[in-house]
Amino acid sequence: LFTQSESDIDRLVEEYRRSLLVHRLDRHYLEAEPCAEITDKDIASYYNAHKSDFRISQPMVKGEIVAIGESFRRREQMLKWFDSSKAEHRADFVELCRKNNFLHLQFDEWVSFTDFLSNLPLLRNSKNEDMLSVRKLQRIHHNKNYYYFRITNALQVGDTMPLEMAEENIRQILISQHRAEVIRRQEERLKRDAFTSGYARIYE
Repeated sequence: LFTQSESDIDRLVEEYRRSLLVHRLDRHYLEAEPCAEITDKDIASYYNAHKSDFRISQPMVKGEIVAIGESFRRREQMLKWFDSSKAEHRADFVELCRKNNFLHLQFDEWVSFTDFLSNLPLLRNSKNEDMLSVRKLQRIHHNKNYYYFRITNALQVGDTMPLEMAEENIRQILISQHRAEVIRRQEERLKRDAFTSGYARIYE
């Protein structure tokens, strides 16, 4: 069965063996020259130089959602606290949500608009893009509950990604650049040493 492909199998095995040796050699160099700590300044510098590379591919939002039963007598008071900027009012609001087991979601970090909407009783495939530009409190009545929500910030497709969203991606880019530079320098050194010692030569 394998007679005709025996040479191909031997070639593939040899290529795999060599790739393992190269991988082990690269790992040796990287362990000997680990990446220095990447600072916030390094990340910010890369971000500012490559802003055009970081674009939003889907709408992203920050905001808050709360669902209050329509029969809850203190609903108006809760809404005042919900809309208040005072820390004590916000604390009272959160505590009341907890005591009454009301749905309360805060999105202080960026989330996709789709994920945000998945917590609201909206028709599937409905057009909701207009909500992105509204910053006031919005309401939906569904199944004996009032869903109140507010989008505090929004990013549209094509907008520049904020640094806080791009930070981890940039960190990985800088680590990869360091690894590539270490391996490149070691390969150049190996090549120079090989030519100097006569183990390698160029035929023209």
